[in-house]
Amino acid sequence: MYIGQLAALTGATQKAIRHYEALGLLPIPQRKGNYRIYDPIHVHLIKMIHRAKAVGFSLAEITELAQIKAQQKRFPLDLAQQLFQQKHQQIRQQQEKLALIEKNLTALELELIDLYKKDKDLD
Repeated sequence: MYIGQLAALTGATQKAIRHYEALGLLPIPQRKGNYRIYDPIHVHLIKMIHRAKAVGFSLAEITELAQIKAQQKRFPLDLAQQLFQQKHQQIRQQQEKLALIEKNLTALELELIDLYKKDKDLD
């Protein structure tokens, strides 16, 4: 498939696909004349990149894993698990912050309702 078809299947722009190639996140596609020919593995990898970005991984973190894999000829599972644990911890911290914000929002809401009722009673 050509880059336009790959972009349509994955939701990635053609520019993003070329960028992923430049970062080493995608295997270099075969060529047919001046055209790059992509395989189903490219679709799978781009969707994985998008999922990783959606859960908070940066392209730099994803690239680091890909570079280590290329150097060692195996996926750096230990490093990946450390990164996943860090993301889990970051999510827990964000959840704690959001819970505190929600608690403060509820307190403010009740305070304003109470204040409104007092003002209404004075009328």
